[in-house]
Amino acid sequence: MKIMNDRILTEREKDILMQVLTGKNKREIADILCLSVSTVKTYVENIYRKFNVHNKAELIIFVIKKKIIDLDDVI
Repeated sequence: MKIMNDRILTEREKDILMQVLTGKNKREIADILCLSVSTVKTYVENIYRKFNVHNKAELIIFVIKKKIIDLDDVI
């Protein structure tokens, strides 16, 4: 999955975002990226803040509307 228009995010935030968008929960993301769950939670909160969203549903809608992800890579 390619993240477009992503200059606002750090590389690690991009990694986290891609995992969130593929349906992974914080525990799964932590295991995949070898991080603690609390670290993943902090990254997710930072992504929400940067995109001015409050939950996963809003995040998904935002990245689709703003074409931050290439949907061809998701579907």
